[in-house]
Amino acid sequence: MAVAVLSAVVLSCAKKSDPIQATIDAVVKAANARDADALMSRVADNFEAADGANRADVETRLKGYFAAYEILNVQVSNVQIERGENAARVRLRAEMTGQPRQVGGIGGLLPSAAKYDFDLRLVLDGKDWKLAWAGWEPVAG
Repeated sequence: MAVAVLSAVVLSCAKKSDPIQATIDAVVKAANARDADALMSRVADNFEAADGANRADVETRLKGYFAAYEILNVQVSNVQIERGENAARVRLRAEMTGQPRQVGGIGGLLPSAAKYDFDLRLVLDGKDWKLAWAGWEPVAG
């Protein structure tokens, strides 16, 4: 679930002139559309997650999560961006709500809401900012 929110891991309040914010916004838009390919286009080839997952692992998980939900809505808040020349750290809270598909009993296994605090690293890849690392913790309540 955190990986789905990761997709969503990233954003809402947009300043379109800010390329880091634009990357976050694009990830959130892709998550809300359940478009794993669009989301993965914003992930660096050498991506690593705090849980040990690599880019291929995350792509597989996202496709599974996105297929499991009829409706998915991710919103982010508390976005904090620390900028460097070729890297940035982004912290945010992502809240996911959704409607799991009612196929084969999976609807009862998947949550309809979850909140996570994310700590992300983005890197400049050519002219694009991409997710290079992600860690997350569930938010209680």
